[in-house]
Amino acid sequence: MSNDPYAAIAGIIPSFEEEDQVALSRQVLSAARNDPPRGAPLTFEIRKDEPEAVEPGRWRDHHAQWHRLPLGCPVTPLGKLATLSGTTYFFLDTLGEVAVLSENAGKGHITSLFGGRPLYLTWAWPRFGKGGVVTGYAAEDARDDLFAACTYCGTFELEDRVRGRGAWRDDDGRLIYHAGDAIWIDGRWKPPGSHGRYIYPGRPKIGRPSPRMEASGAGSPGDVLLTGLRSWNWERPELDPRLALGWLMTAMVGGALEQRPVIYVNGGEGSGKSTLQKLFRLLMNGALLATSNTTQAGIYQKVKQDSVAVMVDEMEAKEDTRTTDKILELARVAYSGDKMQRGGKDGVGQEFSVMSSFLFSSIAVPAIDAQDASRMAILMLRERVARDTVLEDLGLRDATKIQAIGRQLLKRMVSWFDRPAGEDWNALLARFKATLIAVGHNDRSADTFGALAAACHASLEDTMPDEVELQLWQGLLKSSDLVETSGKERTWRRAFMHMIEAQPEQLRTNRHRSVGSVLAAWRANFVPGFVGENASYEDVIYTLKNFGMTISWGKDEFGQPMLEEWATARLFIPAKHPGLNILYAGTPWAGRMGTPGPWTGVLRQMPPHLWKAGKCDRGLDRKASGILVNLADVFEWDDATPLPMAA
Repeated sequence: MSNDPYAAIAGIIPSFEEEDQVALSRQVLSAARNDPPRGAPLTFEIRKDEPEAVEPGRWRDHHAQWHRLPLGCPVTPLGKLATLSGTTYFFLDTLGEVAVLSENAGKGHITSLFGGRPLYLTWAWPRFGKGGVVTGYAAEDARDDLFAACTYCGTFELEDRVRGRGAWRDDDGRLIYHAGDAIWIDGRWKPPGSHGRYIYPGRPKIGRPSPRMEASGAGSPGDVLLTGLRSWNWERPELDPRLALGWLMTAMVGGALEQRPVIYVNGGEGSGKSTLQKLFRLLMNGALLATSNTTQAGIYQKVKQDSVAVMVDEMEAKEDTRTTDKILELARVAYSGDKMQRGGKDGVGQEFSVMSSFLFSSIAVPAIDAQDASRMAILMLRERVARDTVLEDLGLRDATKIQAIGRQLLKRMVSWFDRPAGEDWNALLARFKATLIAVGHNDRSADTFGALAAACHASLEDTMPDEVELQLWQGLLKSSDLVETSGKERTWRRAFMHMIEAQPEQLRTNRHRSVGSVLAAWRANFVPGFVGENASYEDVIYTLKNFGMTISWGKDEFGQPMLEEWATARLFIPAKHPGLNILYAGTPWAGRMGTPGPWTGVLRQMPPHLWKAGKCDRGLDRKASGILVNLADVFEWDDATPLPMAA
């Protein structure tokens, strides 16, 4: 008896080649067979059962399309774009790929545009020799008509109109899937080209959804894969394999999602990262760019207008973090599908959208900013204790079976977009997000983990989750227990703590090496029974003046000076000062000499009861502007502390 519970399913799945499909090259070849020999007419059926033979070059009389190209033209004009360096004309060529001609395009460019259809060119734009014999085609006539057709189509922006391979949504929210050589739209496969207001160009094919969806339950594709993922030695054995499965499902339809969660898999040698990556590559059936030692530009130049997933290996922590930071920035942009702008040649900028789901992996996780960490789940793999045969038993070492599982899971994910409102992906995602917000998640983390949990559910079930399953996820994803969310600090808090904990060179010989150290020692003077090192008020002022800071107490509601004690002390932080530039050097909040520093804007994000705007009333510059921070309150602040209600 077979140990592979998937064998019965895999045996009935047709191969990719067995499906009815639009084969682009065959389509071009078939059309070329109908092109007439040089000098012969081309027959059109203008009206049903009324074929008409049109002589070479005579289509202009009666048989032009609205954009003034002949009927049956295998090239589609898209539009034009004028720049400082000249005008560019856009077309779909005979394979449905986006092709570009410059204003000085020659005969070779036009021949390439009509690749595979040379006889059509000699019929549409014939060049006549002696005796009226067609000897070739008139390239200038063809170019003039092609350029005019683009003008009639209007301006064309490649980035706004072209959709590459992967999943998308139409204007009504329905899912569209571009498999490279065919487009799933309106419930059936169509050839690449213009569909609605978007262009879906021909591209190398990727795997399509399975023709039919297998039943859920034990032995289903999702169940088999989850069982296989559990065989890795995850740090969180119940949660991490579910999140990995959820990411795979979201990555399959990334371009159709509002948010695309990021996952980061880290683990040392022997933890099985390479095996996991190979498994994911096979499951994605070509809809994945797997790379390492790359750059931000290398990724988006390769992905272009596709919405396929991206897997980046060897994202190691390095002394020079610029390359890593840029790749993480790209993943952050892709999370929400925002646009990026980059300068182009001849002063013409380029704009592009990034709609890919990202997976990173490395032995050590590099430094990640809070804005990036809030968009990702971090999954840790530990070294496997012993060799097991789980993957072999499940058939997850067989490339053909793995690819079939991937196509079935894609079919399942696609099906969640085609359901009635209230039972579809939008409703499923909303249910999981509300569930996570109830256990302490904010909107961002609920977007991230809610999508992963919902997608995991979609891989396993046909119906909406019940309360038992939702409570299970609440237990697994409790915000206070997750490493991704439990230790998260607000940005203003990180900026403030960096300022008081930094140990600059000018304090190297000081008894107190940081602003925080001297403030803590001074606070001890006001703590009854404190045993330890104290600092005087003079020590505090001496340290603070290096950075343009000072202590003030302000006045009470009756205009009288406050008692000079820790509970009423306020720390003045100037908007600009050379010393603060030094404290913040190497951070995102560093400023430039002589100008207000970014730290001011960040620190103003702290709750209003902790600070107020003010001016320095002592020291060398009594007109310095900045903020006054209530020291006792800010030192006791906890990110989990609810904000006070407004009066």
